[in-house]
Amino acid sequence: MRFSHRRGGIGLAALATALTTALTVTVAAPTTGPGPTAAPSPVTVDAVPVATVAATTDPIRATARPVTAADVRYTWRSGCPVGPSRLRVVEMNFRGYDGIIRRGMLIVRWDKVGQTAAIFRAAYLAGFKIRRMDNPNRWYGNDEEMMKADNTSAFNCRRVTGNSTRMSPHSYGTAIDVNTMHNPYKAANGVWYPPNGLRWINRNLRDPGMIWSWSTITKQVISRGGIWGGYWTYKDYQHFELG
Repeated sequence: MRFSHRRGGIGLAALATALTTALTVTVAAPTTGPGPTAAPSPVTVDAVPVATVAATTDPIRATARPVTAADVRYTWRSGCPVGPSRLRVVEMNFRGYDGIIRRGMLIVRWDKVGQTAAIFRAAYLAGFKIRRMDNPNRWYGNDEEMMKADNTSAFNCRRVTGNSTRMSPHSYGTAIDVNTMHNPYKAANGVWYPPNGLRWINRNLRDPGMIWSWSTITKQVISRGGIWGGYWTYKDYQHFELG
């Protein structure tokens, strides 16, 4: 949706209404059962407040679409707890460590789209920086390699890294790992991952991309009923589970 930038354009009340409409993330509920079905009613979630946006467009330009087979080629297989029809690709802008704005993507469960966009929108507006946000396919779904690359990602049907007896929450499309090298993870086996992130076990550092309890992204997740792994006995500073 576009707006005129002419002087004396639409009034504030009209602008507020238009912005709330334009910046709402809408995602269709997945259909079930074989054969053709009627178009599902859209589910609207997390309309961004007009007051938080300086421009007349969403600063992260968040969009959502159904996943394709190629999107989950190395991260989904038969028997996973959530099927591709219930997953969505959320594409958005993010601020890199170098300050350059880039385009990234996360794959989440269909009902977490609006929440995901709202959380990363707030983090963006707060100046939070992200190294990269690429499809886990790039690493063939290998979590250890992806953590070494400092990648931010969500869905990946796999076992917990360092504990092969448990399915990872990422298998459900409801967990997100952020800046994995700068926010390392201590597994139940006592090993810290990734090995190139050991410097950042020291949480007294104040490097870009690090996450603390007072970080905007943490507050956003917690305020929506989610979880941050930084509170756990075995620290998982990169890990969020959506409420």
